[in-house]
Amino acid sequence: KQWDQRRVRGDNTGLNGLANIGNTCYMNCILQCLAHCRGLRDLFLLGQFKQQINRLNPIGTGGRTAEVYHSLLQEMWSLRRGATNPHQLKSILANKSDLYAGFQQQDAQEFLSVLLDTLHEDLNQGDIKRTFVMPDGDGKCDEDVAKESWDFHKQRNDSYFVDNFVGQYKSTVSCLVCGKVSITFDPYMYLSLPIAKDKTVIEYCFLSLASPSVARCKVYAHLPVPANVLLKKISEDINVDCGKLTLFSIVNSTIVSVFSMSDVINSNMLDEGQLIVRENKNSIESSMLMKVVFAMSEPFPQKTCASCGSGGDLKRCLRCRKVSYCNQECQKKHYKVHKSECKSILQTVGIPLVVYVKQKDLKTDKLISFLASSNIHLNFVQSKKVKPRMELRIGNHMGADIDSHPLDATSKSSDLVNAIREGSTFVLVYDNSSKNLQGQADFDIFDHDSFRARQPKTSLGDCFETFTQEEHLPDSELWKCPRCNKRQKVTKQISLYSCPNYLIVHLKRFQAKNIIVFDKIDKFISFPVNNLDLQDYSVTRSNVSNGYYVYDLYGVANHYGSLYRGHYTAYARLSGANSSWREFDDRSVSDVNENSVESQAAYVLFYKRRNFTESISKGILSSDEDEEEYFDACTGVGQKETSDNSDDNSCYFEAKVAEKETQNTPTDGMSSSPEKITDNSADSMELDEIESQKTTEGSSSSDVSSDYVKVGTGDLQDNKLINEDDGSDRISPIEDEEIINPISLEGIQINFEDELD
Repeated sequence: KQWDQRRVRGDNTGLNGLANIGNTCYMNCILQCLAHCRGLRDLFLLGQFKQQINRLNPIGTGGRTAEVYHSLLQEMWSLRRGATNPHQLKSILANKSDLYAGFQQQDAQEFLSVLLDTLHEDLNQGDIKRTFVMPDGDGKCDEDVAKESWDFHKQRNDSYFVDNFVGQYKSTVSCLVCGKVSITFDPYMYLSLPIAKDKTVIEYCFLSLASPSVARCKVYAHLPVPANVLLKKISEDINVDCGKLTLFSIVNSTIVSVFSMSDVINSNMLDEGQLIVRENKNSIESSMLMKVVFAMSEPFPQKTCASCGSGGDLKRCLRCRKVSYCNQECQKKHYKVHKSECKSILQTVGIPLVVYVKQKDLKTDKLISFLASSNIHLNFVQSKKVKPRMELRIGNHMGADIDSHPLDATSKSSDLVNAIREGSTFVLVYDNSSKNLQGQADFDIFDHDSFRARQPKTSLGDCFETFTQEEHLPDSELWKCPRCNKRQKVTKQISLYSCPNYLIVHLKRFQAKNIIVFDKIDKFISFPVNNLDLQDYSVTRSNVSNGYYVYDLYGVANHYGSLYRGHYTAYARLSGANSSWREFDDRSVSDVNENSVESQAAYVLFYKRRNFTESISKGILSSDEDEEEYFDACTGVGQKETSDNSDDNSCYFEAKVAEKETQNTPTDGMSSSPEKITDNSADSMELDEIESQKTTEGSSSSDVSSDYVKVGTGDLQDNKLINEDDGSDRISPIEDEEIINPISLEGIQINFEDELD
């Protein structure tokens, strides 16, 4: 009685635990999460699933799994205190898979797959005999190919589960030999995401237009990483629009490579040189890319003698200007060593740049002025009265070339354009032979805030990034290329095309170390309880309405321990007015703080699309008020405690369903007036009294309604209750002897045997 008083509202039900009948915690955690999927729960508790049962489907169980699951949900969502025994559901699924015939520990995700697949086949209205080949999207519009693939899938698989639990992903396979691209769209009921590895620290230097100082930064990313993804992360750290940034790498004073948005950066590229990120002055789209190296006309003077090492008044070598000596004697002693290096070269300074120049500025004088203004990070002492002389040269692909000749003011624009297109590096040379430009050219550098940032936690988004990255398939998974007509090495990439209303995410925590040993990854994966946004991992993000890719969590299946010895629990909440979280540990049920839901043990995550209205078809339970009234009725709350007017205590749930079905849809041949049976005084009722009451009521109802009994919150079709007074035995099932889950009448257990038509 105290239990009922505490749970007087419908949104406070669903607190019944599940009995562990022998290492069945893997099953209990999944059942609790699915029981808190509001749309799926309403489909079964309101009996709407019965109109969709396909008893002729040879792949299914003739509707038995759906009916037993219906009975199980009735007990789980009642106010009856105590744990519910799911042994009937386990027995039926044991016929589908031998894994569940015994009492060994099994994988929760595998059980989830078997359960949803079995329930789907029980309700499948599609033509299972239809076969088809998935269309290839090479050269076709993605939208047309995706629709064609989905229509084919729906012709064979048509159920509530396909409509709400199944999405599509786009699979792109590219042949590395001939370049053939094959695009297919495949359905998925859950996403199995690999556990992302720890991110690699990527250091880079940022050259800003607003500051002459060079910022030393770092970002964390999984390698290999696409350049556009890396630039997006960098853009968020430095607060600069991603479209204004250029990414390139240098070695000493040589530009090794300039990365486009489609390039993929791997660890080898990072080892080759230093990454530079520069903020551009001109727009990238309407400009030409130009590589520039800065140099001095002669090397900076040395402060010590190259021969004896002493300082003082030194004289420089007149030929190369690189070394200095005290006198001619020191020069003669050092000549044999210096002879091979005594060549005149340009002294490169500063950081090479990648700039974007408009074609109208491709004139020597304008170009020199533009490049000089772009090099704001180079510091040297110069005269305020006389500007340093500068000249522009076209070097080779590697940088400065002393043999190149300076460009004069009469150089044609076409010559500059051709040099840029050929990938040549331009050299802007400062004349430091006179005293108007002195000192050692250098640049200031400081540590950005991102450089002091710690390694971030691995998130669910990292796992999605790993899942959607392009991968090179190993030699054991060669693909038969239709163009090459033989098996070839390929790359494969998966991206989300459409997402279901209910998204199930499986974290692949178990991996094989070798043929015998499996290991569990106990890594903490942070995931959002609210506002999971999958827009970045979809190829259709610009073609859907706002909120389509935003999800909220409603259930978590947890695994503790190792692969061979472990335990499963569940966190779950029901969306609605009361969205508090509860922990389900077999029989034990307790309230839990939302902050505790995100844990290291998370194994399977259950999400619901935020803008999805959780109501089953025909508009039943269209509001939270309807749901509360329904639960008040089906759990007995608010009914009279005496049995004087038992006829008035009809099951409100059945009446409400019948009322709304009458307004919206036909009743499929069933009587619209439900049978009435009082369950408030069931503790004092004997079995024969219930039998006689059913018989009396059946005489005034239709012949159809007399073939089944409505108890509590639901009915059992195609099952008969035999009166013990007539001396007859129980009717045996025609095709098998599977016993339907016992229905609880406040302490009285009545078994209904299944009689197939």
